[in-house]
Amino acid sequence: MSRTIEPEDWENFLKDFSERNVERRARFEVFSRDEVNEESREAHLKKISLEKNDGKTQIVIKRADTSDAEPRTMVDQFENVREIHVQYEVDGSENILEITDEKGIQINLRFESKLDGAS
Repeated sequence: MSRTIEPEDWENFLKDFSERNVERRARFEVFSRDEVNEESREAHLKKISLEKNDGKTQIVIKRADTSDAEPRTMVDQFENVREIHVQYEVDGSENILEITDEKGIQINLRFESKLDGAS
């Protein structure tokens, strides 16, 4: 199951999504016309927010990489977002957050399955 989030709902959806999924492990996958890239490590979600700067819609995702002795915060920003889509597991938990920008590049934030083992 999946659904597209309407632009007027993005801010509230991302706030609620962030609260529901805080500390869940996730990794990015990036799909463009030319290539597919996937992060080698997962990081724990801290926050997702929507910002508007000079008429541009930007999504900011903060995660914590705790795989080393010194944890580090990772901040990713995606500008000119055109679509937000969410995919669900069979148990109703959120599995993938898809963000598409104006160039058609799709960024997936793929979460560790709650069915296979919680973060």
